[in-house]
Amino acid sequence: MVASPRLPVEQLKRHARKRTPSGVLFFVTALLALIPLAAVPDAATEARLTELTARIEQHPGEQAWLIQRARVYVDANRYELALGDIRAARALGNPSEAAFVHGILLYRSGELVAAREQFDTYLASHPGHRSALEYRARLLRDAGHYEAALADYRQLLASDPGLDPGYYLSTARILAALPEYGTDEALALLDGRMADIGPISSLQRYAIELEKQRGDYDAAIDRLVTLDPRLRATPEWQVEMAELLILAGRPGEALPLLTVAEEQLQSLRQTGSRDKLRMALQDLKRRAEESASVIRGVQLSP
Repeated sequence: MVASPRLPVEQLKRHARKRTPSGVLFFVTALLALIPLAAVPDAATEARLTELTARIEQHPGEQAWLIQRARVYVDANRYELALGDIRAARALGNPSEAAFVHGILLYRSGELVAAREQFDTYLASHPGHRSALEYRARLLRDAGHYEAALADYRQLLASDPGLDPGYYLSTARILAALPEYGTDEALALLDGRMADIGPISSLQRYAIELEKQRGDYDAAIDRLVTLDPRLRATPEWQVEMAELLILAGRPGEALPLLTVAEEQLQSLRQTGSRDKLRMALQDLKRRAEESASVIRGVQLSP
């Protein structure tokens, strides 16, 4: 049977009011506020658990239902119950069938070495399983095993080139971090994907970061121009482009953009982030004027 669900936080508070002195209520309320939201079961999770429990009772010898319920328990952060189902499932059939869910449990618990063993076991009998490959790739990346992580990410991209841009971004970050591949390989991957689907902001943003790291500011400028027109109409974009132009030795082109950004900010509501942008703008304006003055001096010198 499914373990009795924990009472929702609001119900616990009402219970505490009835049973605790007023002087203790503040402490109890503060303690309840520390309970993670994930620890409070939602209706959909409980309905799914009830359904799976019924299936398990109807088919007590089938490990698949236990594995499915274990996954629901893992997603609900009820790890002890999940582990109980994993152990029971292993006793009913091929133990490797439960390795993927066990790996997820261990990964989320921070036990990376043990989790990798479980993912390796599962992938040995289910080669190319997308979710298992993804989990292992993330685990290997988190553990600093970049070469192995790269192999898994490349396998994922080869199996489905249409994956979400996040997979390409993760792969590009690993390529950039490995000396034998570096920035050129990372940019080639990003540009190859953007050639197919257009200048996705997340990919182009990282490409701009890479261009800046290697000092190719003109290339970063060319990339920044390709971003969504709605972004290019913001003061943030004007300031970012102005900074790149200054770094590229083109302060004369930066000053008009800073003027536009200043005018835009004057018409917008004051916020903490916009105050920081105003300060950055003034600093860039000073730098641009100083650089432009130096360039004029060099041009006028005999």
